[in-house]
Amino acid sequence: MLKQNADRFSEIQLEIMNTLMGYEDTKKLHNKKQATQRLFKARRAIEEHREIRKLATVLDRKAWFDSL
Repeated sequence: MLKQNADRFSEIQLEIMNTLMGYEDTKKLHNKKQATQRLFKARRAIEEHREIRKLATVLDRKAWFDSL
């Protein structure tokens, strides 16, 4: 009887541990996805900033040549 209770308790412990480990893995994956999204958003913002600066330079040159 005690052996059966010990086996049952071990099964429950294993199930709880597996559930917790699965939750931690899911949480890590979610955090990794969020970090990747933030990284891509930052890269897009940097590219947009560089494009705006480049366009401003080109437009200023055209305006300068138009005034001649």
